[in-house]
Amino acid sequence: ELEVYDPTADRWTRGAPFPRTLHHAAAVGLDGKLLVIGGYIDGWTASDLVYEYDPATARWRPRTSMPTPRGALATAVIDGKIHVIGGVGRNRRNTSAHEVYDPATDSWTAQAPLPTPRDHLAAAALGRKLYAIGGRVDGRYADNLATNEEYDPASNRWQTRNPLPTPRSGIAAAILDSKIFVFGGEAPSGTFHQVEAYDPQSD
Repeated sequence: ELEVYDPTADRWTRGAPFPRTLHHAAAVGLDGKLLVIGGYIDGWTASDLVYEYDPATARWRPRTSMPTPRGALATAVIDGKIHVIGGVGRNRRNTSAHEVYDPATDSWTAQAPLPTPRDHLAAAALGRKLYAIGGRVDGRYADNLATNEEYDPASNRWQTRNPLPTPRSGIAAAILDSKIFVFGGEAPSGTFHQVEAYDPQSD
C-alpha cells in the first residue's frame, strides 16, 4: 500500500500500489518524487530494487538497482543525492556499504564505508553532513548500539560523534530546528518511549 497524508487537510488518500510486497525498505522524497530503496522481499531476502513514484502521474517506475542488496538500511539526501548506508545483506550479516544514488544520471557510486556496520539504524542529513545513529548488530536487538557517526562528503571521511544517550534500534529520526530527533525503538525488553535530540553544533 501507498498511503499519503496531507497535514493541511488532516486527511489520508491512497496512491498507486507499490509494484511488489516488501518490508524494511528505505524511502526518501526528492525533487517532487518518492524513491523506495532496498528492503526485504520473499520473506527475508535482501533486495537491491529501486523504484521511483511520481505523484503527478500516480505511477511507479524501476530505476537502476542498488549495488549492494540489503534490508533494514537507512537513507538521507545531501545536495540532491541519496546516501544509502548500512543494513543487512543477503548473507544475513551487516554490511558497511555506503552507496550514493544520483537521480539525475540514474547511477550509483561507492563512498567511504560506514565505520560501524549495523542495521535498523537512523540516518539524517544536516548542515551538509550525514549522521548514522543507533542501530543493531546483525539483526539482533539484544545488541543495540548508541553509535553516532558523522560523514563529510567534502572529505569522504567519517568521524565518531557523541553517542545516543539510549542505545536502541528500529528507530526513526527527523530534523527540527537544526537538531536531529530520534524516536522510539525496540529491545528484547520491549519498545522505547524515549525522544532524544542531537545538536551537531555543540555535539
